[in-house]
Amino acid sequence: MKFLLTAFPFIFFLQANAQTQAEWAQTVNWDGVSHWSKYMKVRAAWMGPNALAVPFISNGSIDSNSTAGISGQFHFREGDKTQTIALYGNICLVKDLISFDISYIPYEFYTMSDAVKKERHVYHQFYNDKKARGDVLVNTNIQIFNRWRKDIQLALRVGYRLPSSSGFGAARFIDGMGYHIDISAAKPFNAIALKWIAMAGFYVWQIEQDDFRQNDAFLFGTGLEWSPKNWLVKSYVAGYLGYIENSGDKPIVFRAEAQRRISKIGLLLRFQQGLNDFEYSTAEVGGKYYFK
Repeated sequence: MKFLLTAFPFIFFLQANAQTQAEWAQTVNWDGVSHWSKYMKVRAAWMGPNALAVPFISNGSIDSNSTAGISGQFHFREGDKTQTIALYGNICLVKDLISFDISYIPYEFYTMSDAVKKERHVYHQFYNDKKARGDVLVNTNIQIFNRWRKDIQLALRVGYRLPSSSGFGAARFIDGMGYHIDISAAKPFNAIALKWIAMAGFYVWQIEQDDFRQNDAFLFGTGLEWSPKNWLVKSYVAGYLGYIENSGDKPIVFRAEAQRRISKIGLLLRFQQGLNDFEYSTAEVGGKYYFK
């Protein structure tokens, strides 16, 4: 009897926080035929914080350091609390000319309210999931127009998303292909180690809809970078604007970060605040190792 009295509240809790096929069908207005993936909202406003993140602004220069890093990210919004582990790496192929960087989230832990789950059309089989992993993101960075470097620094970046994530049915990651191409620029003010930085390009990702197979967006950003000895401080606004009207595909964020290098160790502190189609506030703390 004591066991039953103890187990009953637990069973009631599980039932109260679950969803049936019928409830999901009513939430999404299911047509009775289409696969559940067709009802997922594959846009930044309706997914987890790292599903379709706005790319970082670079500074028009190639990172000639080979590094490996790790960080912890803490994302907060009403109805969604998320903690992630992020891995970063950079390999310089030709100094001051070509580099490759890679990022991956091997572990994400999250809790979502019922309201957020229904809003995002989370499928009933994944309704109580708490863990996911992300897609692999790879960038190729190429220095361009070096002859103008004294006046303006320019770099081309080609980024590709390798589908490798879990959590699509729980609206955490997209597990789909995508790419972006952009040019970053920096105007140096040498006397005070200050630069104006900017980027412009386009951002493309796969979506699960019969009428739209992919979304194409204009990618942009602008801000300032300050780099005194062994420090790097950035503050900027960035985002991308998809073409599907009123769909949550126009995320814009503000970011501020500080990096400090101590010998072969680098320390990172970053803050991010969503401004449009991205409701999360994020704090990130991490470090990296310089191989040379």
